[in-house]
Amino acid sequence: MLGFVAMAAGTLWFYLERNDLKPEHRSVATYAAVITFIAAIMYYVMKDVVKFPGGEITAADVDATLPLRYIDWLLTTPLLLVEFALIVALAGALKKGLLTKLIIADIIMIVFGYLGEVGTPGSATNYIFFIISTLGWLYIVYVVFTLKLGSDAPAHVQRAVSIMKWFVIAGWAIYPIGTATQELIELGGGDAALAISIAAIIYVIADVLNKVGFGIIAVRAAKKS
Repeated sequence: MLGFVAMAAGTLWFYLERNDLKPEHRSVATYAAVITFIAAIMYYVMKDVVKFPGGEITAADVDATLPLRYIDWLLTTPLLLVEFALIVALAGALKKGLLTKLIIADIIMIVFGYLGEVGTPGSATNYIFFIISTLGWLYIVYVVFTLKLGSDAPAHVQRAVSIMKWFVIAGWAIYPIGTATQELIELGGGDAALAISIAAIIYVIADVLNKVGFGIIAVRAAKKS
């Protein structure tokens, strides 16, 4: 429910901010609003899956939200990279093919991350899928952090790109931390419901930071431009 409210509020804010941008920069706010709108829909559905409010929540209920989360991420994380590319373009540093490479790596990260999640905890294939997913993320981190802006790029754009880079490395790292936490608790003989719930809470925090926070930085940079 908190995830839904945060994403809905973010969508409204980005929509209102769109009118304050120059026409050529409004796509930044549009992408930000679409990202949080998709997430708001998914969180609203997940709210019903776990029978909020009033129902008895079980580990199976929380676990049933997993496919919905990955549908969300499969749609929104490529759009986050598009949003990042739009800000890089403000500095005239967007190279041909860069965005395509990032999106391909992102899809690999999400698809193999899901395959690792739905497998048997502790199995060899789970670790293989987790490693492939992590390699996809590390490739994105490498490409993003080796990206250089020209010295003539506006200071506010350089600052925004620098912050958004850290969203990709620090913000996106929260997701595998959530997955690993759940895996370790279950392998250690801990309660499955507790493990799944902790992971779900971590995912909500990461989602709000990486979708709403990322969008705020992008929209402010577009506004200053």
